[in-house]
Amino acid sequence: MSKSPPLVIVGGGNLVAPYLMRRLHEKGFTADVISRRPVTVPEGFRFRQMDLLRERNWIAPEDAVIVSLMPTPVLIQYLPRFIGVRAIIALAVAIRNPLRKQLGITTDPETLHAALDTWCTRSNVHYALLRPAMIYDGLHDRNIAYVVRFVRRFHFYALAAPATGLRQPLHASDAAAAIMGAIDNPSTYGKALNIAGGEILTCRAMAERIFTGLGRKPHLLMLPTDLLQAGFHALAEFGLAQETAFDDSVFRLVNKDQIRDISEGLRLLNYAPRNFTPVSETAADTF
Repeated sequence: MSKSPPLVIVGGGNLVAPYLMRRLHEKGFTADVISRRPVTVPEGFRFRQMDLLRERNWIAPEDAVIVSLMPTPVLIQYLPRFIGVRAIIALAVAIRNPLRKQLGITTDPETLHAALDTWCTRSNVHYALLRPAMIYDGLHDRNIAYVVRFVRRFHFYALAAPATGLRQPLHASDAAAAIMGAIDNPSTYGKALNIAGGEILTCRAMAERIFTGLGRKPHLLMLPTDLLQAGFHALAEFGLAQETAFDDSVFRLVNKDQIRDISEGLRLLNYAPRNFTPVSETAADTF
């Protein structure tokens, strides 16, 4: 990778950001990191706390390489801020419901890809769009880390039977490795590449792996989906379900496959995703 263009990470509060900064730092690179909330950055990196919704006059440095970890619909809205940059490497990040309603923007993946492609082609900017499977690190994510905390506290976990939906969980550090593989890599330009973890598991197998990683025998309650949904609503009504990371839709999804062909991404990005390792004790931002 060339060291000459400035590197700018937008969305520095994303789960993947500290893992990406660690990898860049280990390779001797620096970057400007932009985030709405304070984040720790390695020595030599420059941090700017900024909300692009309010900082309307900010424009990306000319000829910069942009790594976007912002929700993809938000990135599309901000594309005029990146006029004159060399390339945009975008991780396809979903947008939360409250922000989606606030901004009134589409979340359809193909529509977003088309918008990115159209703008970049017209503006003479290279791009690569990386579409990840569920990203986790076992510490700060909104899926696996929640289950880990729950199992540590209550020693069981409930799933919608039979929990056979297939997943390809991607560790945040491996998502960062895929991003590294896209920077200054012309073979990825103009492409939307699927990225995912190193193995395919059922939701039940993932839950069992969490118990095993904690040194415990799996204790799963396999219940009907409707019963779990009713229980969730009842707990929420009494103020006992405060978790904002998910809603009752997760109970329906555990029996639906969410897998994709990642062969092209593996070949072009040259990353080596690990098998599902849900329990971690090491923070990524201890630079």
